[in-house]
Amino acid sequence: MIEKKSKQKQKSTIIMTIGIIFSFLGISIMSIPFPNTVVIENLGQFGIVEGVTYIVHYKYPMFSHNQKLTISLGAVNSSFTILVLNDNDLGDWSNEQGGYLPCYEVRNTSGVYKTLYLNQPFIGYIHIIITAETLLEIYGTIQTSYSSHYVIQGLIPLILGIILAIYLVSQKYKLKKPKI
Repeated sequence: MIEKKSKQKQKSTIIMTIGIIFSFLGISIMSIPFPNTVVIENLGQFGIVEGVTYIVHYKYPMFSHNQKLTISLGAVNSSFTILVLNDNDLGDWSNEQGGYLPCYEVRNTSGVYKTLYLNQPFIGYIHIIITAETLLEIYGTIQTSYSSHYVIQGLIPLILGIILAIYLVSQKYKLKKPKI
């Protein structure tokens, strides 16, 4: 009987330790921001006909912050206009209503190197619009970096830890139940 209680206690200790490890792991994954860098568009000697607009869309993930958009583009014997808009202003721009406030805009340029720091956690799409002023041969990259919390991935070990704790508590109360 004593050996059975000792094995039960050892089993409970192991389950409790695993539950604590899973819970700690889940909370850590959810609370520690992980840096990410994504190349949105890599334009290597890319051609756009005069007057044509090329639009690049990128959606920032939820629970991301410290977003930084780096635009490094150059043109060969040609010029272009670049416009960076968020979701709210894209509709006004596409309907030609005016009144939109771009995050960044440069007209009639042959090259641009700009790093935009988005002030608030941005949820939704960001749109980079390139319009060819002349026959355009463009090269360069558009990339973003941000810190992100992996909430969904952290919930899995946290839930496992909670399930193990509930199992442990239920086993403890089951053992203490008086037998008739």
